[in-house]
Amino acid sequence: MSGKRFAAAVLALHLLMLPVLPGVARADDPPAAGPVEQTPLGPITALDKELLVKVRLAGLWEMPMGEEAQTRAASTRVKEVGAQLASDHTFLDERVVRLASQMGVALPDEANADQQSWMAEMRSRTGAAFDDSFANRLRAAHGSIFPAIATVRATTRNEAIRQFAQVCNQIVLKHMTLLESTNMVTDMGLAKPVAAGAAPAAAVSADPVRASAQIPSGGPTPLSVLLMCLVGAVVTITILRLLRPRADVK
Repeated sequence: MSGKRFAAAVLALHLLMLPVLPGVARADDPPAAGPVEQTPLGPITALDKELLVKVRLAGLWEMPMGEEAQTRAASTRVKEVGAQLASDHTFLDERVVRLASQMGVALPDEANADQQSWMAEMRSRTGAAFDDSFANRLRAAHGSIFPAIATVRATTRNEAIRQFAQVCNQIVLKHMTLLESTNMVTDMGLAKPVAAGAAPAAAVSADPVRASAQIPSGGPTPLSVLLMCLVGAVVTITILRLLRPRADVK
């Protein structure tokens, strides 16, 4: 084998090894769905059950706040959006309770701590202050659950869950659009939701590929991967120079 061919083989081997380095996550890696359980309606995973719980939790605070918007809000548009959200979540709540019962999945009966803090914040306000809190708290919450629904819709093996996720996806997208139509959504409404009174979170990444290609804990960082690539390139160039035929000295 000639020197150049040998060096090319070394370089090719180096490049082929990069995608399989331990700990390096790729954008096309499937999400961890967890163990599969059998139910009367077919197999479900931890992600499937998590979707049911999240939809139930959403209804436990969005239904009452949509109803209270009718008396607390100053904006007619906020009242209209609140009424629509309350109606849609009543529909979703009926479906999720029935589906969870058929699958033997336990659902919560009260909102979680963060949601209770948002309700307390809104109930302490009226008029324009309520409108601002309503639009941003609910927009942030919907933006948080939207990708989770899409993941379940794309990966579930259960037809009933798939159909339910499809409905949820359409309704959550509709709600985000409605909340944005109030023209009151600020950076807070586009960021990851946090408990009332907590420091605001960073805005959610708009790049779904970058967001999905996270490096797992304990794995190499992007910088270390880049350094490995550079080292491989230097080694290849060095081999090429060492094996390059030299002209005869006369």
